[in-house]
Amino acid sequence: MNFLFGDLIDKNISRRVLSSICIVALAIVSLDFIFTILSELSDLSEDYGLSDAFLYSISSLPYSAYDSLSYICLIGVLVALGSLSEEGEITAARVLGKSDSDIIWASLKPVILILILGLVSSQFFIPGLSQNSEETRLLKQNRISFDDGYWLTSDSSVNYFKSTPNANSIRDIIIYKLNDSHQLNEITTAEEATKIGNSWVLINLEIINVESGDTKSFKEMDWVHGPQEDDFDLLLSPKYFSLTKLYNNVNEEQSEYRKNVLLLEFWRKALQPVFSILLAILAASFVFGPTRDQKIGQRVLTGIILAFSLSISQRLFESMALVSFLSPLTSVIIPIIIVLGLTAFAWKFKSF
Repeated sequence: MNFLFGDLIDKNISRRVLSSICIVALAIVSLDFIFTILSELSDLSEDYGLSDAFLYSISSLPYSAYDSLSYICLIGVLVALGSLSEEGEITAARVLGKSDSDIIWASLKPVILILILGLVSSQFFIPGLSQNSEETRLLKQNRISFDDGYWLTSDSSVNYFKSTPNANSIRDIIIYKLNDSHQLNEITTAEEATKIGNSWVLINLEIINVESGDTKSFKEMDWVHGPQEDDFDLLLSPKYFSLTKLYNNVNEEQSEYRKNVLLLEFWRKALQPVFSILLAILAASFVFGPTRDQKIGQRVLTGIILAFSLSISQRLFESMALVSFLSPLTSVIIPIIIVLGLTAFAWKFKSF
């Protein structure tokens, strides 16, 4: 247990790193919120007001924070250890018998905790929230046209719906029902459909009989041939998928391009903890390594420049995986190798 939680010195380092990561995350999320809402101001209209832009900016923050988690950890560890070093607490810890590896392990504990929380959020919380906010925004901005909706087919019908905020909700539905001769028999329109248990229920629907021209309206009706859970895997954006859903869809996908997109997202999320931990160790080198004499402001600036450069290179390699011979796994591993090389270089003259 002492290895996991450590003594008072370890707990103090871990607490400082955790608070530093939280402050950095708050700063980055606040900046992201400001830039997001400023970019949305140009899209304001009668249907998409300032309150809608504000709600969209707020609901998009969890995904933005998760997407930037590696760099948040980098800057957080850098600020915390730099501050401890300037206050003399790193020197005091060494005097009390702590090695550099002990100090780094203490600083990695909150990083690992944050990464676990990030994985849990990306699995259960972020996908539905992000998809809902994105589609609500597009609907209110009238950016989803008839051609931009979703089409699904079954044995007895062809189904269209304009948007799907999540796997349990569908909006603006048109159902073209076919007879045994595969000719159009009925047209059903509905404002919305919700999933209750394993069954779909259409809400505020109207059924038009093509042959007779009769029209009937209903408040609610069971949708027997509604979409199955696997159907949504072809519709929702892969970046909002959980890790398990990405894994399941990769094995079932037939399209080579979409399979590459799914694989890219899968490996990026699966290897994010490795990338983040390496960045945290790299951040420690700014305190213990060649740049230990720098002031904390210089370290933070260097860390921000490094994070920005690595982010650009990461996006570049990911884009190459979609348009070139570079495999998704390779495109994700290359930035990790770059960070590993930088870490090894920074610690070249400093042993644990």
